[in-house]
Amino acid sequence: MYFANMSIAEVITYLKTNIDQTDITLNSGASSSLIAKFENTFNVRLPNDIKQFYEFSNGFESAEDDFRIVPIEEMLDESLSMNYTEINIAEYLIYCDIWNLEINTEDHNLYHITNVGSDNKKVVLTTSFAELIQRFLKGGVFEPGGLYRWLEEINDNDVSSQ
Repeated sequence: MYFANMSIAEVITYLKTNIDQTDITLNSGASSSLIAKFENTFNVRLPNDIKQFYEFSNGFESAEDDFRIVPIEEMLDESLSMNYTEINIAEYLIYCDIWNLEINTEDHNLYHITNVGSDNKKVVLTTSFAELIQRFLKGGVFEPGGLYRWLEEINDNDVSSQ
């Protein structure tokens, strides 16, 4: 399947209809009270697309790549020791690598997802949660089109534009 430019609704539909073709285990959807607790704890509203995904599935786990979309309860557990402006939304291999969500406090639907490369430089990967999931579905963590190649593509574009 071609994964470019899917909406979060299309990603959800894909997961519903093709989950048996993946190594992903979906969690049950998050309750409205759990989402409200998240928003109160972090003093920010979840972007609409991310909220829609978490209502469908409160995160997921991939067997092969040990990649996860972090469940809200885990974000809340980590909230005591973390910077509230950067929320761990995805992780690989028990937090060996992290993808952070940064939400604009003025407009909750303006956000970006970042990752820190091997050079310890934070890179904005996307302003679309659907794109993050699509990248993982396409290439996992390491394969062409996947998450690490995405970071390399962005870094290569930054170098070539200088």
